Amino acid sequence: MSGRLPIDDRVGAWLESGKLAEHALAHARRGWAVFPLAPKSKVPLIGKRLGGRGCRDATREPAQIAKWWARCPQANIGIATGAPSGFFVLDVDPGHKGDKTLSALIRQHGPLPHTVVSLTGGGGRHFLFRHVTGIGNSASRLGVGLDVRGDGGYIVAPPSIHENGRIYAWDINYAPHETAIAAAPAWLLARTVRSVKAKAQAEPSENWRRLISEGMDEGGRNNAIARLAGHLLRRRVDPLVVLDLVRCWNAARCRPPLDDVELVRTVDSIAAAEMRRRNAK
Repeated sequence: MSGRLPIDDRVGAWLESGKLAEHALAHARRGWAVFPLAPKSKVPLIGKRLGGRGCRDATREPAQIAKWWARCPQANIGIATGAPSGFFVLDVDPGHKGDKTLSALIRQHGPLPHTVVSLTGGGGRHFLFRHVTGIGNSASRLGVGLDVRGDGGYIVAPPSIHENGRIYAWDINYAPHETAIAAAPAWLLARTVRSVKAKAQAEPSENWRRLISEGMDEGGRNNAIARLAGHLLRRRVDPLVVLDLVRCWNAARCRPPLDDVELVRTVDSIAAAEMRRRNAK
């Protein structure tokens, strides 16, 4: 971690040059849904000062992202994990002996695949793996110091600034511009995938009725379309039917409707994740 110093100079450079906004847009171009966090924290800013629902408003839309960071240039970057961004995260916290727990699992099951890794401001690591339907959020289910962030969760992304002054950074050997996000190993999936039944219980019917009838404003459309497509695909609705249904809902209820290219891209991503889930059984 010593390579990140001097901290004060680095932090000042990021804030003055608008690097946080630039990187938020770069993450969105990778297909990741982003949203602002309060400066030097993990707290969703749009849930407090900018209005909204935290990671559920995460988006890949450049205009919305630019608007958020124009209002708060020092905002940290949150990325919604799971379906909206196409990956889930294994969060290793060495402060709670997560590094030792992971080492023991690797000795038992074999090494993790080559995938994107970020170094957190708190000294931990985030391992990114391709999204699989049914992976939610858990704390220490895999073992002490190992958390999982999937559907309904989020991570703090580089180059955000930790409250201790350190900058979140990509591992130089596993950065996203030169490393593909890998599929998670079978043993990891076996310990983290929730059953379809449990997922259905976690999302009451009235929530779906409300989403369908009330629609979605700009900023939350990507996430809503991903959730709706996943809900239908898990119930074995034909993918082309899902696409047409989501298109109709988008045109009738989204304000304004999401661009069709972006909509198709989102549904395709969720359909691919659903096929991986079925094939893994």
